[in-house]
Amino acid sequence: MARESSEHSPAHRVCAHCGGRLRRDNTNTLCDPCQRSAHTVELLAPVLPLDFWAEPEMRQALADHDLGTVSQLYRARTPIRRQHMVAELVGFSQAHISRIERGLCEIRLDTVLRFVQGLRIPPHLVDPIGAPYLDGSTAPELPTTVPTHAGHEVGDNMRRRSVLKGLTGAAALVGFSLAGDEDEEALANDEFGRVGEAHAAQLEDAPKHLYNLDYRYGGDTLCDQAAAQLRRANKLLNRGQYSEAVGHRLQVATGELGICAGWLAFDAGRQDQARYCYTEALAAARMANDPNLEVHALANMSMQAVALDRPREGLHMAQAAQRVAKQISTPTMDALLAMREARAWAKLNDGPAARRAMVRARDAFELRTEDEEKPVWIAFFDDVELAGNEGMCELDTGRANKAASFLELAREKQREGMVRNKSLYTVRLAFATLARRDVTRAIEIGEEALGMVVNEVTSTRTLNELRAFRRQLAQVSTSTAARSFMARFDSTVVA
Repeated sequence: MARESSEHSPAHRVCAHCGGRLRRDNTNTLCDPCQRSAHTVELLAPVLPLDFWAEPEMRQALADHDLGTVSQLYRARTPIRRQHMVAELVGFSQAHISRIERGLCEIRLDTVLRFVQGLRIPPHLVDPIGAPYLDGSTAPELPTTVPTHAGHEVGDNMRRRSVLKGLTGAAALVGFSLAGDEDEEALANDEFGRVGEAHAAQLEDAPKHLYNLDYRYGGDTLCDQAAAQLRRANKLLNRGQYSEAVGHRLQVATGELGICAGWLAFDAGRQDQARYCYTEALAAARMANDPNLEVHALANMSMQAVALDRPREGLHMAQAAQRVAKQISTPTMDALLAMREARAWAKLNDGPAARRAMVRARDAFELRTEDEEKPVWIAFFDDVELAGNEGMCELDTGRANKAASFLELAREKQREGMVRNKSLYTVRLAFATLARRDVTRAIEIGEEALGMVVNEVTSTRTLNELRAFRRQLAQVSTSTAARSFMARFDSTVVA
């Protein structure tokens, strides 16, 4: 009899969802709040405007998975004032919400998902890491926010559609969990237990999914979440316990995630942040003696330097990347690095050197094979991207007719899902067409680009290039069509 009593003691029975103790007379596997939550979420959770969630303190808490702060801010700013009300919305006990707010609970992905669903949080503000897209799979549509970086913001009529549908499981919020089964006290003190191959594999996968979302939507929406993931990865690397082999994988994977975070910051116009991420990744590559990571960092630093009108620095970075790449050379990598060098020469207004580098790029590209192993960071690079960059070399060296031909190809032949790149090359084609003095056609293409920036992507880089096109147009034309385009641009984009 005593043994039977012990087996049914409350100490041995906890809620399958929140971990709280079950009442002695509760024969269910869930506590009462968790049972009620399925019936109350749709009824009780208020629908809040996007600005509520995009407020800086709230957005940072969401990016960091700091659900304690999220809960406190939510209670302070909505009619849901008490912990037990939040508990019913998300399907936990009041005691568990109290522990979350005090920072005593491990925040797992299923907990994040419950908050997203229960409080109706826009999912992209938490972790917009979805399934791969370039393999032909169907991507979820992502709700996006208004870019506010680089000293400008987008007007109300540029607010994108909130169209993420079918969020029925954790797959729509795939990130990586930094913790295993450590107890709450250890987690509250930022201590981590044993880190294994599974953690490393999850971290290695994160950049792939971020890049695929970037191809569709641009960096503005993603860069905060990538930075938050990078902070968590660095915490795991610095405080976890792991073998030498796992440690090497973690170091390289954190470096790759750092480059990805830097790329997204670059596209979002956060150049100092991008440079910092690239520099840290370069240091990690050299410490880990990983040439692939080093080449990747140098290639991205070259691209950024050229974009920021530091072409000599960009040239040196591209040439350094080619020296390191000799250890791991593949035709596709050789082509990409020669292309980066060509862009730098073109910005230096050395047309012959740029064209020689582009010939090397095309020759290397022709040597690629079907079974060639390509790192994730080279997946975007194809003949269309090569044509687009050759077009920019021609434009930078004053050959507008050739530039327009290449850029038209780059715009029209983009793969499915490469929406941001298509919008970028549309802007660049407008520039080349204007340089050819076909003002009417340039305005038409500019209108197409404006529509894409309004409705499809959040990329400060693309918007800034379109802004430069608007300035150039103002200098060369006062036609009715030009004035109309500039008026539409000015009414949409707030300087």
